[in-house]
Amino acid sequence: MIKLAIFCTIIAGVIGAFVEPVSLSVSLPIAVMGGFILYELRELRNEKDEEKADS
Repeated sequence: MIKLAIFCTIIAGVIGAFVEPVSLSVSLPIAVMGGFILYELRELRNEKDEEKADS
C-alpha cells in the first residue's frame, strides 16, 4: 500500500505540474497523500473495533 501511495503521489505531482493555477498544482499531491493517510487511519480504527468486539 505504501508503494501505491508513493506512486500515486508522484503521478499527482506530475499532473499538477501541468495544471494552471499554482495553488491547485501544489495541493493535488498533498490531497492524494492525505487520502491514503485517512484510508489507513480508518482501517486501523476498524481493526481496533473488531478486536474489542471479539473480546
